Amino acid sequence: MRLFRLFLALVVVIPAATARAQHVPADSAKTDSSRVVEMSPIVVTATRSEKALEDVALPTTVVLAETMRMQGAVRLSDVLVAVPGLALFDDHGAGLQVQGFAPEYTLILLDGEPVIGRTAGTLDLNRLTVQGLDRIEIVRGPSSSLYGSEALAGVVNLVTAPAAEGFRGALGGRFGSFGTTDLTVEAEAGREQGGARLFFNRYASEGYDLTPASFGATSPAFTDWTADWRSRLALSDRVLLRLGARATVEDQESAFALRADGVEVRYDDEGRRIDWSLHPEARIRLSDRLRLTTTLYGARYQTETRYRRQRDGVLTYEDDFDQRYLKAEAQFDAIWSRRHFTSLGGGAARERLGGARYGPDADGERPAANQGYAFAQHEWLPLRLLEVSASARFDAHSDYAARLTPKIALLVRPADNLRFRASVGSGFKAPAFRQFYLAFANAAAGYSVFGATRLQEGVARLQAEGAIDQLFINPAALEEIRAENSVAFNIGGSVEPFSRLAFSVNAFHNNVRDLIETQPIARKTNGQFVFGYFNLARIYTRGVEADATIRAAAGRQHRLDIALGYQLLQARDREVVEALETGTVFGRDPSGREYRLGLGDYGGMFGRSPHTATFRAAYAHAPLGLTASVRGRWRSRYGYRDLDGNALANRDDEFVMAYAVFDATVTKSVPAPGSADAEVQLGVDNALDVTRPALVPSLPGRRLYVSLRLTL
Repeated sequence: MRLFRLFLALVVVIPAATARAQHVPADSAKTDSSRVVEMSPIVVTATRSEKALEDVALPTTVVLAETMRMQGAVRLSDVLVAVPGLALFDDHGAGLQVQGFAPEYTLILLDGEPVIGRTAGTLDLNRLTVQGLDRIEIVRGPSSSLYGSEALAGVVNLVTAPAAEGFRGALGGRFGSFGTTDLTVEAEAGREQGGARLFFNRYASEGYDLTPASFGATSPAFTDWTADWRSRLALSDRVLLRLGARATVEDQESAFALRADGVEVRYDDEGRRIDWSLHPEARIRLSDRLRLTTTLYGARYQTETRYRRQRDGVLTYEDDFDQRYLKAEAQFDAIWSRRHFTSLGGGAARERLGGARYGPDADGERPAANQGYAFAQHEWLPLRLLEVSASARFDAHSDYAARLTPKIALLVRPADNLRFRASVGSGFKAPAFRQFYLAFANAAAGYSVFGATRLQEGVARLQAEGAIDQLFINPAALEEIRAENSVAFNIGGSVEPFSRLAFSVNAFHNNVRDLIETQPIARKTNGQFVFGYFNLARIYTRGVEADATIRAAAGRQHRLDIALGYQLLQARDREVVEALETGTVFGRDPSGREYRLGLGDYGGMFGRSPHTATFRAAYAHAPLGLTASVRGRWRSRYGYRDLDGNALANRDDEFVMAYAVFDATVTKSVPAPGSADAEVQLGVDNALDVTRPALVPSLPGRRLYVSLRLTL
């Protein structure tokens, strides 16, 4: 805590003193806004500094606000599901898979700061509106050398739109199937010296039910409110201040039924989520070649869950969760010459948990962790056609051993239309709070789960209560859990052989060690188990990502772009592979007959499709003010469950069968009074009405909607 307070003081005091003593050019509104150029967007996530997308050595994708509007996207999940090489998976919300990694291995940022609030490792992408964004930057491959934990698989950065000069207001509304509405009010005003923008968004749905034979909805009814503020102020021609703030409140209502002694008992499920963040920042140009950026960031995430029995309104279950996060950081950027650019930085962070599952320990303390870190990156251009980028980060954490994560990337530009990229780096995933501090007992099922710091105490309490039948492992003899770590390789390139045709390809290989998994440590007298967290598994993911873009027509009057994407993925557990190769794994068919399994029977890790493909066609006709977009995505079958007890998917009934989903939108500019601009959009999601009620609850079937937008 002393470290954090010291660094907090430095972050606040140094910029204030420097702002009074120096008169160095600050970023003007135009340079600071990072406005997107059509052929070469400016991105910041891959290197923590502004670079043209085509000159980034890491596999990076940018989705612009214009594309999001054309596609009718309203939540982050709507955008990422259409990006080649990415996949969504239903597990405590819509989670993102990158290069075969589970959702907990990808860091989600808002203007460069982490979005907190995960459930079982998943950050639900439906929580985040895309209204007010300028672009979304997606970096594949480990980024721990710059961002630390949770960036082992990659980073997704939501970059908000800065306030433009002048005044602008906008009203938007979308109305669709299942009582879904999305309403937005925006206002922004600015001059060269400063500006501000504010928007409010209300997103709501009546929910839907894919299994009418069973009581309760598949997706609950909810109402989500979001308010967002972004402002900038140039104190002089050398000092720029920024402030970002966001708050969200969501209420959910649903119902479910349980059977007790053969009788169905129905319950109401009520939930509330409140989360907010505050992000002040100061940018100071200390000289023509040196810039200092200091940031503070605070965030809080709270949830409440209540179950009430319908017949008498009695409260039968309640659960609360409270996560708080505070960070201070400083970064120096130095341009030594045309060939050398350096970024140095460091910071401190403090995180704290509260709630029923994370109650105080034996000493009465709530779970909390402190972290200090430092990072460095140097970009070197030894030749005109070659760029070398090397980075490293050192993390010192109160809960696990210190980590050093280096990375090096190469960019070769033999011609203006040709790029080769290669990188090798290490990543790490720190043990999550639940893996350290969870103390959970499922009253209905009868099992218990304890984090590493609560395991010995929890087992001792159960033994004192006479609830332990057999102890498999002595908790006192266990080693401390370690951070998961990886070594990753990415190699690929892009080429534009003609002005209307572009290709890109990237091959990747990730080796992960010390994967943290749950294992039974004891059996209770009720026949259920006590679970703990251990470093056990070794996995690897490897594959190829490729996409092609064709500009079939380009001109002032009309334009047609077609994009195709494909990913080949192999995600496997090395221990399972070794067991299959030695012939010690057996399967059981539905009739109960056992048979030996070989490596060819292994469908890979659960939730990963070996093959995925995307398609997009976008057409714009300027004279008519008309745009149209058609998107498609296909994924091959993937393992979902284990029915024969061998811990892998090998039978057809253990897989989600392959499916394809197509979406389409048509947007038309319409007359509006005065200088206002107006447009109407018609859209259909899942046009083929594909559903997988039990296994893919996020596919509700065909959805129709209409959107209206008025810009003043």
